[in-house]
Amino acid sequence: KQWYQRRVAITAGIPPTFSDLGKAAKDVFNKGFSIGSNKLTVKTKTGSGISLSPSFEMKNDALVAAFETSGSPTEGFTLKEKWTSENVTKTNLIVEDKICKGLKLDLEVVVNAASGKKAATAKTAYKTDCFNGTFDANLELAGPTLVTTAVGEYSGIQGGVEVAFDTEKSKLTKNTLAVGYTQSDYSFVGFVKELSVFEGLLHHKVNGDTEIAATMSWNNQSNACTYNFGAKHTLDAATSLRMKMDATGKTSVSVTHKIKPWLEATFSNQVNAKTLTGMSHGISLEANL
Repeated sequence: KQWYQRRVAITAGIPPTFSDLGKAAKDVFNKGFSIGSNKLTVKTKTGSGISLSPSFEMKNDALVAAFETSGSPTEGFTLKEKWTSENVTKTNLIVEDKICKGLKLDLEVVVNAASGKKAATAKTAYKTDCFNGTFDANLELAGPTLVTTAVGEYSGIQGGVEVAFDTEKSKLTKNTLAVGYTQSDYSFVGFVKELSVFEGLLHHKVNGDTEIAATMSWNNQSNACTYNFGAKHTLDAATSLRMKMDATGKTSVSVTHKIKPWLEATFSNQVNAKTLTGMSHGISLEANL
């Protein structure tokens, strides 16, 4: 019995959500790049624990601004609000670990004041040892779309499924299977989408300063194949370098430097390595006050 308890303690743990499968590899490609836009984000928190975050982004000669705030009036309850310059507001009322440990309820309401459109989604998530699942339903009167995910993990072996069903059309709109394996220094996850798209993500932590990642995708209907490679290297406590390249030769490079303990800047550049054309750049500033 004691051996079994020790074995469970070593192998049991809460797996990631389905959307976070392969997150280590995704972060290498998605974080730390600001291509084609200039962005300023400010994050601060009041003494009472209310978070405030205005952001401004210049992209395609258009300025998009947003203001986000969140706070917990009492333990287990969180209220989030986001208001954009397009006059769209998103409100989230979150209840977590109140009904039972591991259960999270989230009511999301989106209102577009310009068009008058309104949408609401009820989200449910539950996590415990070896399992993480979600169930979402948009509250459409004509018929909600139901999206459910489930991920199980044991001894580093992961398996997951995502299914979406449109009740109005009585049609399955999404089905994805996933299987993966995770260790302290590397991870791999493979996806089968709609039984036609096969995708794999690989991440390897070479050492404490260097990470590499690769993604591969093949569509058996169009026979199209894509490949991406990315890397991140930390020079010192204040500076890190990132690079990614796809099969067409499109190459992106970025440098992130912590100018002050509260101010971080990212400079990005993209070019087609085959033709040395199509150059694009971007600057991102993030201030944590």
